[in-house]
Amino acid sequence: MIRTYIKKLFLVRNIVGLFVLTMFFSCDDEPQKKQLQQDKIPNGETYDFRLLYTDSAKVRTILESSLNKDFSNQRFPYTEFPEGLVLRLYDDAGHENIIRAKYAIYYLPTEVVELRDSVSLSTYEGKLLKTSQLFWQASSDWVFTERPFEFVDSLQGTVTKGIGMDFDKRFTHLKAHKITGIIPIKE
Repeated sequence: MIRTYIKKLFLVRNIVGLFVLTMFFSCDDEPQKKQLQQDKIPNGETYDFRLLYTDSAKVRTILESSLNKDFSNQRFPYTEFPEGLVLRLYDDAGHENIIRAKYAIYYLPTEVVELRDSVSLSTYEGKLLKTSQLFWQASSDWVFTERPFEFVDSLQGTVTKGIGMDFDKRFTHLKAHKITGIIPIKE
């Protein structure tokens, strides 16, 4: 009888030990990792919208996009245009400049806009810039890229290609890096 009791005790101890060991190895930090790597769920989504910005009763900007995702609920808040955008900018005389991109993201804290994939910027003066990525610093109105670009100035009759350029939004102060093409030089 004592022998049977010891066998049962030994068996129960082994089963409990196996259960505890199984529990120990099955537990990992996965729930903690998942909690730290939360899925980025947007604060809101807007479909097929058209945003008009006016100043002094004049239209200054028209932003059109089929989808906008607002991630202002993140540590580093941003808003995303995963299906691209068309941005029409108007100056005081009503001239229209158009920016197109297949993807865009606006980082709210730094006021930097990143445009990607088939980016084009065309001005009413006949200037056209094409590149794969373009950044715009909103607070300083400075635009730059470190990617290959093509810049066509139909008034000057020039085509400039290169890698990297930066300029102000009016193309008055332009600095191109590693360039090739026909470049006008004033005497």
